[in-house]
Amino acid sequence: MAWYTDLRDTRLFSLSERDWTSRRLLDLRARLKSALPDGVPRKTKDASIIIGTWNLRDFDNNKFRHGPRRRESLFYIAEILSAFDICAIQEVNEDLGPLKDVIRLMGPGWDFIATDVTVGPSGNRERMAFVYDKNKVRFRNIAGEIVLPKQALLPDEQQFARTPFMVSFQAGWFKFSLCTVHIYFGDDGKESEGYQRRVKEIEYIAKEMAGRAERENENFILLGDFNIKNTVDETMQALTKAGFQLPPDLFPSNILGTKYYDQIAFRTRKDEVTFLSAGVFNFTKTLFTPEQYDHYAPVLPTRHRDLNSNGTPKDRAKDKDYYSKRWLTWQMSDHLPLWVELAIDFSDEHLLHNLEAQFEKGDVPAQVEYADAEDGETITSPPEPAEPVGKRRSRKRKAPRIAAKEKVGTIAPAPHMTLGEAWRIFWWVASGKADAFKRERKNQRKAEKAKASKIAPKQKNQP
Repeated sequence: MAWYTDLRDTRLFSLSERDWTSRRLLDLRARLKSALPDGVPRKTKDASIIIGTWNLRDFDNNKFRHGPRRRESLFYIAEILSAFDICAIQEVNEDLGPLKDVIRLMGPGWDFIATDVTVGPSGNRERMAFVYDKNKVRFRNIAGEIVLPKQALLPDEQQFARTPFMVSFQAGWFKFSLCTVHIYFGDDGKESEGYQRRVKEIEYIAKEMAGRAERENENFILLGDFNIKNTVDETMQALTKAGFQLPPDLFPSNILGTKYYDQIAFRTRKDEVTFLSAGVFNFTKTLFTPEQYDHYAPVLPTRHRDLNSNGTPKDRAKDKDYYSKRWLTWQMSDHLPLWVELAIDFSDEHLLHNLEAQFEKGDVPAQVEYADAEDGETITSPPEPAEPVGKRRSRKRKAPRIAAKEKVGTIAPAPHMTLGEAWRIFWWVASGKADAFKRERKNQRKAEKAKASKIAPKQKNQP
């Protein structure tokens, strides 16, 4: 659930836009809560975890001049992300300001971990990130980028186009490591260099994560944008032949519903992953729909449109097509968020593992919990603590020293002495006036003492 206080700020939203955005958010929330396959399961406190992955197209530097994203779009993105417990995000740009704005809208219980940018022409200076609910998911203080060793470099000694990012988390009983990827796209032709590079990247990262899962006896989840076209493609085989398990049902993740770009795959400890449900959330059924074209037409960027002199489109159908198939993707994304729901409460399994068939009748006497370590004598209470070695010294503790009460008020620091003041002090001492003052004060104290001694006997003789 996103925080909506910004909608009350008239500097950000006019009354009409506040009304419009609020209506869209209500529709979006209703669809998120709807029954599967359209919605997303309700989040639980500790029974299950919902893991998502979402390629947020070019988020958010507006280098292609189709944006930037509107304020309302950030609300919609925050609302969708908050339906998950943790979500991997791809195509986060160098400027983290927009992502921080989304996290702020999601509330103080959310946080994110992001990579540095991947440099080079194929890296596009992109980051990858994990957004997670701190009330549900705990960061296990392990994070790192995956790089290829020298013997595994791609042709022409290339690294990954975009460096995979692995982070360890825990939710309830379930400890897991997520590795998010954004695999090189390249050309479609299977004989092309780009396609073969895509296959090699998937093969290596899948093999590397599978090896770590075996060595560390850890649950590894590989997710993100693999740029897999279909379920029988060589790119999908590169993922599964390393032993990664896919959810029982697979879903296309582009907004046209034709490609299986995004995947969530598992290499886990035995019997520690139970699939509850999986799906993809289609926000286009609610947001920026064809019926809403007239509302957004005045704000569509003119540089990508063919308009008359009065600002109206020369071809309304063509302009509407730009709105639905291009502009929409830079407000939200050209990818749909993919998610899986896993069981994470293994309490029953842990208890059932402790059961022994021979004790099924339950007629075994209760175990005595304490015994003498030397002679084996059974006792009914814990042993007394041993006596200390050597003579114990007893020393009276001194009362704490209490400082004397200070004068009431604040003592200001003495200012720097001026040259005139220094000269007057010198003349006062050199002229003998300082000594005369001392003698006078001494004589005064003597007189006061003599006066006090005369008064004291009189007070003593009084009845």
